[in-house]
Amino acid sequence: MGVDQQTNRLRFFLFFSLFAVFCFGQQNPPFLEKDTRKTREYQQLLQEILVSKYSAIEKVEERIKLASIYKEQEEVLAALEEKLILKGETAKLRYLIAGTNGIIALQQSKIFSIPYVKSMLKNFERSIQLDASFLPSYEAYTEALCMVPSLLGGDVKKAKYLASKLEQLSPVDGYFAQGYIANSQALESEARAKYKQAFDLLLEIDFCMLNLTNFFASRSMNFPYKISAVSVHYDIAPSVGICAIDYFIDNQNVSYNLPLEWAYFRKAQLHKRLDQNAKAYQSISQALEINSNFTLAKQFKQTHWNKK
Repeated sequence: MGVDQQTNRLRFFLFFSLFAVFCFGQQNPPFLEKDTRKTREYQQLLQEILVSKYSAIEKVEERIKLASIYKEQEEVLAALEEKLILKGETAKLRYLIAGTNGIIALQQSKIFSIPYVKSMLKNFERSIQLDASFLPSYEAYTEALCMVPSLLGGDVKKAKYLASKLEQLSPVDGYFAQGYIANSQALESEARAKYKQAFDLLLEIDFCMLNLTNFFASRSMNFPYKISAVSVHYDIAPSVGICAIDYFIDNQNVSYNLPLEWAYFRKAQLHKRLDQNAKAYQSISQALEINSNFTLAKQFKQTHWNKK
């Protein structure tokens, strides 16, 4: 398998870093959960994989793909751990295991989430030990350390250290991580300053004219959405935010864990920032076509166009 193909397969399975979408106020997109109505369909397809003539590792890969599509996170985790046994550990695999533990933790009650939280932190740590240049693990681990209570392993001091290391690897990512840390501590002025440094760099490299597939290939799947969310929240470089969210929308697939209507909602907010009213109206209408019960989108449309 070529490098490009490996990257594409990795990106297909990459989960969102866990807490990035919960960073800005009450406007927080939920992770998609499994549709219990499709459980029987999932089990039938799973059985087809299990009785197939695929090799052991091919069966694991197919199980990961299938469980990701159907949001069967416990099954994703089980298959990833089997892959670890069959193929050995890599930074990418440890990152995926950490991310899946984190998603499961968010879907559990506080008490039952504890082992998943601990496993998440341990696997992020191991991922960085295995590859000290793997950007997604720095990003996700930094955010997790800020959000997890100290009794369970949260550590803002360590998060700051990781963010500084990330800055050395990639200044843009480092500034985003530092902005996240400041935001998590309610240090809005400091957060804005760090995010502005990141956006200044994106403007300097003419972000919208880049090959964004290459730019995002080494980053987590949620990073384009994160750029747009920060752009909206702090009203920084909305043109950059639009390019990022367009990339996010254009590259959606069934393995994503963020509702697509939220992407169009962010896009509408960004177009409104630029007084591009027709485009904003189109985007908010697309959000409501996907989910007519999306309260924030309905409020946004009614506020700006006085239409239900």
